[in-house]
Amino acid sequence: MPLVTVCLRLHQPFRLSPDDATFLWDQKNSEVFQHGARQCYLPLIRMFTELVREHPNFKISFSVSGTFLEQAELYEPAVVEALRELEHSASHQGQVEFLEETYYHSLVSFFPDPEKTEFKEQVALHREKMSGVFGVKPTAFANTGLSYNNEIANTGILSAASAKNSNTSYFLGAGVICNY
Repeated sequence: MPLVTVCLRLHQPFRLSPDDATFLWDQKNSEVFQHGARQCYLPLIRMFTELVREHPNFKISFSVSGTFLEQAELYEPAVVEALRELEHSASHQGQVEFLEETYYHSLVSFFPDPEKTEFKEQVALHREKMSGVFGVKPTAFANTGLSYNNEIANTGILSAASAKNSNTSYFLGAGVICNY
């Protein structure tokens, strides 16, 4: 039987301030993130934690942007704790997976830079954030919007581990979109 992996993407952009005095709109960022955490992120993560505990064959992947984690740490640390609990609730390795992505959930992989300098920097920054927050080193990469770029695939910029099960696995991506 083929393996179907559900992938949830958690991303929250920083909002820019409408005035010239500050760059980021901290009050609005906090407001939006805390509301999203109460109405969407925490209930969803807790639901998947229960599914993982009750169904050992259930597998899920999370693509969590660096800006989402920054805001979770700043405005609602319970979201980070819930994600850690989800990972620790897995009965075996591979049941819950955190994916690698660009830090800012950007389309930098499509920039016309033959060296892919900005892309490499964002992926390295994301690796560092994932290691610091969860103590994990992701082994699979998901580009923004699950978009595909032949240049990235053919250059071997990303770890070979990303393709280790590509002949037997299917990947289903879904963004977490909550109306709150």
